[in-house]
Amino acid sequence: MLILKGISGIFIQSIVLREIFSNFFGNELFFCLVISFYLSGGAMGSFILSKSRNWQKDYIFFTILEIFILPIFIYFLRISTNILQAYYFSNIKFLILSFFLSFSSGFFEGCRFILLSFIYRYEKSSGKVYGLEGIGFLIGGFLFYLLLFFKKDIFFLLFFSFLLNISTIFYFRKNFAFIFGLFILSLFPFSNKIEFKTVEKKYKVFNLIEIRETFFNKLTILKKENQYILLSNGFQEWSTQPDYFSIKNIVYFSLAFCKDLKKVGIYGNPEILEEIKKYKVPEIYFFEIDKEKFKFIKEYQLKSGSKNIYFYDNLTRFLKENKIKFDVFIITSSLPMTMRENYFLTEDFFREIKDFTETISIVLPGTYDYLGEILLNLHSSIYKTGKKYFVNELLVFTYPMIIIFSNSELKLKKMLLTDKEFFNESYLNFVTDENKKSKYLEKILNTPSHINTISNQFSLYTSIAFYFSQFSQKTGKILIKFFSFLYKLKDFLPIIFLLIFLILLLPSFSPYSTIIFTNGFSSFTFETIFIYLFQIYFGFIYGFISGIIGIFMAGLSSGSLISILRIHSKKTLFYSEILHFLFYAFSFLLILNGNLPIYLIFISGFLTGWEFGIISFLVKKKSIIETTGKLYSIDLIGALFSALLLPILFIPIFGILGCILLLVFLKFSNLFKIYFY
Repeated sequence: MLILKGISGIFIQSIVLREIFSNFFGNELFFCLVISFYLSGGAMGSFILSKSRNWQKDYIFFTILEIFILPIFIYFLRISTNILQAYYFSNIKFLILSFFLSFSSGFFEGCRFILLSFIYRYEKSSGKVYGLEGIGFLIGGFLFYLLLFFKKDIFFLLFFSFLLNISTIFYFRKNFAFIFGLFILSLFPFSNKIEFKTVEKKYKVFNLIEIRETFFNKLTILKKENQYILLSNGFQEWSTQPDYFSIKNIVYFSLAFCKDLKKVGIYGNPEILEEIKKYKVPEIYFFEIDKEKFKFIKEYQLKSGSKNIYFYDNLTRFLKENKIKFDVFIITSSLPMTMRENYFLTEDFFREIKDFTETISIVLPGTYDYLGEILLNLHSSIYKTGKKYFVNELLVFTYPMIIIFSNSELKLKKMLLTDKEFFNESYLNFVTDENKKSKYLEKILNTPSHINTISNQFSLYTSIAFYFSQFSQKTGKILIKFFSFLYKLKDFLPIIFLLIFLILLLPSFSPYSTIIFTNGFSSFTFETIFIYLFQIYFGFIYGFISGIIGIFMAGLSSGSLISILRIHSKKTLFYSEILHFLFYAFSFLLILNGNLPIYLIFISGFLTGWEFGIISFLVKKKSIIETTGKLYSIDLIGALFSALLLPILFIPIFGILGCILLLVFLKFSNLFKIYFY
């Protein structure tokens, strides 16, 4: 039963994550926000129901209640925003519904987990309970990935998870489960229609043409009169009626300083493709991780066909395999709202791309006359980062602003002009004025900012602050000051690590509770960091997130089940913590050198499950259910602590890599506490 519960649990968790992400621009940092809601519900549910007196009836009740409530929350979540509201984080109604959807799903899963644990109430350790659910998570993680590939609508996956839930009731009520299962089966043929109708309600003033769930995005094509619009995760990516003058500026000034014009690379908005074709560029390379977008671009965006345009989904692999050198590489996404987008503004990317392009052109948000404090921080970070790898730079103060980096001399080629009336002499002199450049550079260089790296994603946090400022300047200013303060704390990392170490040595809690709490915190932090890095390098957070969780749960399951095979002592736990400490130290060194082996996730899960089983054996309680409920709740609270603080506190202070180093210190402090206990 617990295996089936684990399969349905990972399905529901993945569905909730995807559903809420699709309205948060696909921002990975909101992964923690959503999971924190989910974990708080799970901790509460498992704790409250651990004292159930009629566990079989309670299990049936919460299983059926979940089946009715979750689709209703998803429906209201979708209609709570529309195209006019999709760009604002101030939609309180959406945030409240997101909380209830995530919290309630976590609550139901926590209730069902602890109630099914009653089946194993005569076991000596909770390891078996933890392990069996882990097996289900493993199977479910890869099954979700497989079904998403073949059947790309959320309601089909939701109905499938409900069918699994119903199958667990067969253990208690066969006739009732059979009848209710037939009802769920009857909904499968209508899943696609339900999916389309609920999304259609969201975009009332537009015609919904197509929706597609991919491994990377939720893509939506809308139409109004003759205009087609593509939304990726609720965010407008392109339109067939863009700002034509800004497109003209981006293309001309990006191309006008190149010695040759044979190969152009593009990452970002495809709206500039049509304009580039006017310059008779022989080879145009467009890079986008989501292949499904290529079909939409060709069908709805390119009016004159895709001749001479080559589409590739993996830029890093393309550079390594083809060894092509671009005359210019254009980046139009300079206000990153995801870690994946931010990667293309990091020094890690600049270090790689400088060997494959003569010039790089970056479209900056804002204009010379309208740069507030937050955008100055962003501009400063981009400039300082790019300047590390390119000798020359040129600024074009047009709409939008453009910064061009190059390792060769930058000279304007007026012979390229196709519209001499628009790009007249006075206009060219005005937007490339050297006095403006001097004043601008003085301004951004005196603005406090940090180099943007994969580990320290300063541009991403600045972009988030800017988006909040769109509906409240006060909120935006508070956020940028808060993030700037956190980044300043990097100078005091040794002191911060020492304080954390000393706090964990305080005798407020038993070492067993401390270890379970820190295991929940550490395993969630490590898993989340791994998902973040996986997303940055491969862009798989939507498709493979269930797979990564499944691999972690496979390790958790293995560790939990193996832990029940022998009698344990405090000495066993001490040696186990040494292994945990060495594991995180080894992982830090591997990831520091750019390695991301998937087996690290498995080992992290194994050690967490192994220690859960050991401690559940060592803790003396009246019943296994009481032990399981308490330890499971503490474990979830540790994970909840990580989920709440990781994106808004720990990553800005420590950086992604520093967060793994933090786990090393946590395990080191646990060793001290066990030794002297």
